[in-house]
Amino acid sequence: MFSQELKDPVITNIMAALLPVSIQGDTHVPKRDGQRPASVLMPLVRREAGWQVLLTKRPLHLQNHPGQVAFPGGRTETGETPCEGALRETCEEVGITSDHIHLLGRLPSFNAVSEYRVTPYVGLFSPRAKIMADPGEVEEVFEVPLDFFMDETNHVRREIEINGEHHILYDMPWPNQDNMVHHIWGMTAMMMYRLYQRLER
Repeated sequence: MFSQELKDPVITNIMAALLPVSIQGDTHVPKRDGQRPASVLMPLVRREAGWQVLLTKRPLHLQNHPGQVAFPGGRTETGETPCEGALRETCEEVGITSDHIHLLGRLPSFNAVSEYRVTPYVGLFSPRAKIMADPGEVEEVFEVPLDFFMDETNHVRREIEINGEHHILYDMPWPNQDNMVHHIWGMTAMMMYRLYQRLER
């Protein structure tokens, strides 16, 4: 299904920059007391206009991160691998089933500001896949060109302090700061920035 897409130079470069899908060791396992495992999928699709990144906007009624832009994902259930969790959450939130997804690899697991240890996967999904958002978890599904995220002129630097530690973050307002339709920031923007960094290397 993805034979042509996997030959695309954009995708071959991304695959070369990612870690393998399978995880050796326990880098994804929570290390802090009370921390829980979670995983997300950064879904990419090739449209006529080029490569797009699928994103969701969380409803305002949710207790955690209401109104934020996010990738499909969530808590990994008992007995699941991070990969299985990311695929299940993607199906539950936006209706894209695993048979319409090809995983390319993953970014390193990291500690979120919340109580989660997050493992991000990057994958392709078929442009023929039917997207059906769960209104309980997703207010809106939209796509942004991958080129937008990979252009450093769209990275807005921000410095914050969390629990006494200084952090540099990069917001990515779409389509720009002056005419912002979606504010892409926090963990979602951080993962896009980390992909950008790995590709730049």
